[in-house]
Order: sequence, then C-alpha cells, then structure tokens
Amino acid sequence: MNFMMVIFTAQKQNTIIDACILDQESSLLQQCVFLPDAKIRKKMTLPTNVKIDYRAACFCHRNLVDIGYVCSVCLSIYCSFTPICTTCHATFKIVDPRPIPKKKIKK
Repeated sequence: MNFMMVIFTAQKQNTIIDACILDQESSLLQQCVFLPDAKIRKKMTLPTNVKIDYRAACFCHRNLVDIGYVCSVCLSIYCSFTPICTTCHATFKIVDPRPIPKKKIKK
C-alpha cells in the first residue's frame, strides 16, 4: 500500500518514475511507469506487452476469484461467505436471499 501512495504522490507532483525490473515482472510498476516521448521511445528496446490478471485473491485460500465476498470494514476478499472477517474480526448478519412467501388471507 505504501508503494501505491508513492506512485500517487509522484503523479500529483508530475514526477517521472523510471523503473527497471530485472528479476521478476511487476504489474504494479507497469501501471505507473511513464514512457518518454516518441523520438526517444524509438531508440529504446521496450519489453513486449504481457497480459496481466487483475483478479483478486481470496484471503482464506489465496485463490484467484472473479466474484467474491468483500468485508465492508477492511475490504478483505473471500471466496465464500464468512460470518466473521478473519482480518478485522467484524461480524456480519446472514441474509437469506430467498423471498418470504406471503400468507394467504382467508375470506
């Protein structure tokens, strides 16, 4: 999270971030690095585009999820409903999604 704050601050102050990643790829740096103008970019050897998977990982199993449950207090993501958040220990009510049938009125 601190790294994102650095990126946002640099963006607000119009500071250019130059990055070189040698060991492994970083999707975070790919989003914030500023590319130079077209003349200089032609002289540079840039890496090819890599497809980045932006799905979130659940906090319980570290599996990537397309749709999940999010704690409204700390924004932890879970793959299945959990009545107590394991991160911040907030408690949630179980909401039954089934509609309640209306009672018939006798005449």
